[in-house]
Amino acid sequence: MNDIKDLLDEAVRSVAVTPSEEIVEADVRRGRAALHRRRRRWMMRSSVIGVAAATVVVGSSIAIGNLDIGENLDKGESPITAAGVQLVAYTGEQLDGFIVDRIPEGWYLQGSSPFALTIAPEGTTNTHPDNFMGKLVVMLFSQDARQQLPEGELIKVGDHDGVVVRTEDVARLSYEDGEGHFVEVQSPNDLGWTIDELVRFAEGVQVTADARPTRG
Repeated sequence: MNDIKDLLDEAVRSVAVTPSEEIVEADVRRGRAALHRRRRRWMMRSSVIGVAAATVVVGSSIAIGNLDIGENLDKGESPITAAGVQLVAYTGEQLDGFIVDRIPEGWYLQGSSPFALTIAPEGTTNTHPDNFMGKLVVMLFSQDARQQLPEGELIKVGDHDGVVVRTEDVARLSYEDGEGHFVEVQSPNDLGWTIDELVRFAEGVQVTADARPTRG
């Protein structure tokens, strides 16, 4: 009986033994390491969620931006309309046929004939004034055409009626100037002009006695 009691007392004493400082420090280190690992996993998950949310926001912004461009294209406007070439006052020498009050900034009067005035961007390699590609052109209606406005988008040039017809490359503004002239302004889409800017240019155009209608 005493042997059993002694064994039990010894077992109680072994369980109640106070752990050494080394054991306690080791347990603390293991606990801190486990906590550090848990925090790292939580931070990684948070980062992934943040990146995903940022991607959604950026993607939405891109989609909205593309929607704005698409709306401009649906309206027949260039995507660079908001940053189109600015109209500035023209103070240089006027050419025969047509007088202009304003021209696109960085452009110049390249040439004129009795039939057309050509305005081109500085530095262009297209130097022949009768080559209208990529240029702003002012001319009268052909004398072989009916002297009336074509079908198109109705606008006003000053107090007079006008019509805008858009194609893939240009916008053509046709109007009657109040002096009996039917005028056409051909504007390249690269200018990024709105209809209002095209009209502002046309309102500064004067037809002189030297201007002649084309044929054909």
